[in-house]
Amino acid sequence: MGPHAHGFWTPRRTPLVRAAARRAGVLGSVPAWLPLAIVLGGALWLWTTTGNEVRLRAGVRVDLTRSAFHSDGAWVPPQWSATLRALVARKAVLFADEPGALEGLCSSIEALPFVVQIGPRRLIRPDGLDLSLRLHRPIACVRVGSKFYPVAMIPDEEQVRGVLLPGAADGPHRVGSGAQGFFLPVLAGFDGAGLDAPHFGQELQNGSVLAALDIARSLAEHLNPRQRARMDRVLIDATSKEAFDGLPGGARLDLEGVGEQTHGRRIHFGDAPCEAGPGELPVDLKWAHVIKALELGFDAVDVRFDVAEYHSKVP
Repeated sequence: MGPHAHGFWTPRRTPLVRAAARRAGVLGSVPAWLPLAIVLGGALWLWTTTGNEVRLRAGVRVDLTRSAFHSDGAWVPPQWSATLRALVARKAVLFADEPGALEGLCSSIEALPFVVQIGPRRLIRPDGLDLSLRLHRPIACVRVGSKFYPVAMIPDEEQVRGVLLPGAADGPHRVGSGAQGFFLPVLAGFDGAGLDAPHFGQELQNGSVLAALDIARSLAEHLNPRQRARMDRVLIDATSKEAFDGLPGGARLDLEGVGEQTHGRRIHFGDAPCEAGPGELPVDLKWAHVIKALELGFDAVDVRFDVAEYHSKVP
């Protein structure tokens, strides 16, 4: 789906994003941006400079066909680094004394939909350049046809905002490996039917998808990688306004079965944090219920109330 509007949507309550957190580029305890450094040219070691940004020496020739990427251990979709490498390689050579050369390269990189901003630039002796980037941080994914694409949140104090990004996969994106490897949750309600290609870089407009994205943000803040790994593949569905019992707040998480289970598991979550009204259980307590249920095992659990309710069948 390209992010076509399904009616204007205004959340009933603003998401839990503090002003200070917004300035720092984080959502709660989850960074909103991914740091990435591109090392271009012959040398692959950094020359520490006294300033945040320096100019290339006149006459320096940087070979853009040679590059290395450093992301401080954060997960980056492999297509992103491949796209960056191909873009800079097409430029072939950067001459430091060519007017506008460096600015042109940076503009081309910033035009990529997954790039938020280019930060400081540093010299690498004798003929290299280090560019620091801020990238969108994928926290969920959506399905378009047979492929899955990552989605990130855009920090905003007033409303939930999300952006569709490139990085197609045959299944939900897996972050990490081993006991701490987990899948990005899939957001239900993303209608990509009839589109020739997704519209990357455009904001999401569907209200139920944005509510599901807000739950994905909250999930990332409250569960550690091992706990998320226990969930296996997750579908966050906020398309229903009512729960199975007729009460308001129909958002739920559908999880794959584990062990000998032949059926999936379900978590009745209630309203997303951005939509929570008076009387809604605080989101911290909801996730505490979820963590306990993951430890005990369950078929279905309702975390909307002070005491979690367990069901032997998935309602």
